[in-house]
Amino acid sequence: MLRIRAAAVGSGMLLPRAGVRTLILAGCACFLAGFGRLSQADAGSAYVTGVLAPTLLVAAGIGLTFPTLMAATTADVPESDAGTIGGLAQTAGQAGGSVGLAVLAAVASATTPEQTGGGSPAAALAAGYDRVFLIAAGLGLAIAAVSLLLPRHRRR
Repeated sequence: MLRIRAAAVGSGMLLPRAGVRTLILAGCACFLAGFGRLSQADAGSAYVTGVLAPTLLVAAGIGLTFPTLMAATTADVPESDAGTIGGLAQTAGQAGGSVGLAVLAAVASATTPEQTGGGSPAAALAAGYDRVFLIAAGLGLAIAAVSLLLPRHRRR
């Protein structure tokens, strides 16, 4: 949580200089690197290199991407509508995260039993999560692709 908060504060300071697109792409790069590495971990992976380092990258990606998306959502909204738009964006983020987590958990639970034939339960569980982390990396790639549609940063 502390890593996400630090990245979020950093993104708030960088946003006026770097722009929305740059920060979202940087966050998505962190997602891709972190989830990509997590998808390569197995039951025998070392904690620091197989779990901790990629998780810190994912946390940095969250801290760079989500506050920036919220700022972009409410940037040019009239003051009278800012609360409504901010609430709608927050609700969409919470609902989307809940649905996304449910889908990823279903994928993991469907994949794990396929992998249990002849292997250890820990290896089967790791294989189930490997697929989930690849899907999460793909979602980061999709966010990056959509962010390319955002307008370029305007210096003030």
